[in-house]
Amino acid sequence: MNQHLGRALCVGAAIALLSPLGAAAQSSTPSPHTVTTTKFTIDDVEASVAFYEDLVGLPELRRLVDEGRLVEPFMGWTENGRMGLLSYTAKESVEKSPYPVSVVFLPDLDAVASRFEAAAQPFQRFSGEATGGVELAIVTDPSGNAIELVERAGPPAVGGARLIVENRAQAEEFFVRIFGAEPGDRIETDTFDEVFMDVGEGMFVALFEPKGVGPLPKSDYPVVAIYSTEFDAVLERVKAGGLRVRERSERMFFADDPSGNVVEVVRQTPR
Repeated sequence: MNQHLGRALCVGAAIALLSPLGAAAQSSTPSPHTVTTTKFTIDDVEASVAFYEDLVGLPELRRLVDEGRLVEPFMGWTENGRMGLLSYTAKESVEKSPYPVSVVFLPDLDAVASRFEAAAQPFQRFSGEATGGVELAIVTDPSGNAIELVERAGPPAVGGARLIVENRAQAEEFFVRIFGAEPGDRIETDTFDEVFMDVGEGMFVALFEPKGVGPLPKSDYPVVAIYSTEFDAVLERVKAGGLRVRERSERMFFADDPSGNVVEVVRQTPR
């Protein structure tokens, strides 16, 4: 990743830190949606789990095993803010995005940098001078997924999912129409246009449009999971929009956003 791109993402990270996460959770009326998981595919389960646990410091919560089809370790500190590492038996050969697809907040990047240095692993760090005091790093896991690590006081957390989109406005309209999402902070530069969406409780969803770049390959698997107590209404809105939808069961479906990113929607029982 080049220095120019890194500086651009530094600015985006600074905006993310200023954005209230889980604003709906503070409302007197609970949101019907909870963004629980940022997802991406991996090649090797044990190598990936070791990378996140030993180097990043991200523990494994549990794992889903669908015999003969899928192993999905869930990494994180809470069930409503986690990474899902998708290891399908049938591997796909989609080129990975050069842009970070997930954001992790950590209280001490120095400790993380020391672990990467000891393991002779690349750790691309950016000074807070470019962001008004925000320190961040970009690392790449064994499968080629780029992850943004942001230093922030307080407990560590998987902060959000970054969806790489072809048209920020179209992607934003999709999340507003389907989930009633609220656009938050937005930043536009010569190289990118990004908005942070409050979809409900849990993590943020960042919509990142790189400028001057052609359409990037998309995985056929989910990049974010959203649990919803309005599951049936959400499904009907997706179908009415004419984009691809795949009903996996009576409690889960996959929906494409306008750029082809796959959004997993899971039925949630009202509290």
